[in-house]
Amino acid sequence: MIDDEYVYEVINNETTAYICAQLLAEEFCAHNPITVFDQITSKYFFEECAWPLMKDMMDEGLSFLARHRSSKEIVGAVIAGDLYTYHHKHPYDSATPPQAIAASDLLDEMENLFIIQDFGRALKPNLVLHITLAAVRVEHSGKGVASQMNMAMCDYARNTKGFQYALVQITNQVTRHIFVNKMKGKEVTTIDPTVWLWKKKDDGLLCPYKDYTHGLVPNILIDLNADNEI
Repeated sequence: MIDDEYVYEVINNETTAYICAQLLAEEFCAHNPITVFDQITSKYFFEECAWPLMKDMMDEGLSFLARHRSSKEIVGAVIAGDLYTYHHKHPYDSATPPQAIAASDLLDEMENLFIIQDFGRALKPNLVLHITLAAVRVEHSGKGVASQMNMAMCDYARNTKGFQYALVQITNQVTRHIFVNKMKGKEVTTIDPTVWLWKKKDDGLLCPYKDYTHGLVPNILIDLNADNEI
């Protein structure tokens, strides 16, 4: 997809994927509320979250980037894959050791809630697109880049592989606006991080986000056949 200033395209090689994962790590650690609360470095986030997710999903050919037309700079990225594939590769197990970042376990619990409670139908291949991380360089924010990038990715997933829905968990209000208001997504379950217990850590009694002040974290389900706001 192309507009006057930006191009939106599939992430299709490891070099580009590496750059995109670095971008995601840097932007999340600087601007995403729950990642900022965790006080982790972009290097740590890259190594423990962004790069492993990118490597895991890149070969599915569903992750997207935004590129500035004139400079060719990559200014945004989103990692996505088939929820069915991810669930079968990484089935939720409450008995496994905790992940390095508490929010990763919180979001895994929410994904499992969606599958067993929210969706209400059997999960099949090429049915639900799982959007895991998305960010745009702050210098390019406010121009609709994040909206257009995510819409382009969802259109591509629907048109090339027949995906009917997308699932995303939101940890900031700007992104919520994109997926709920612009892409007509519906909140199907919410978790309050301030009372969430990290069940895999310290006998399940640790509440790592009890002082978090940026609101609830929802599961948002998007119907990819619905008309979106441009």
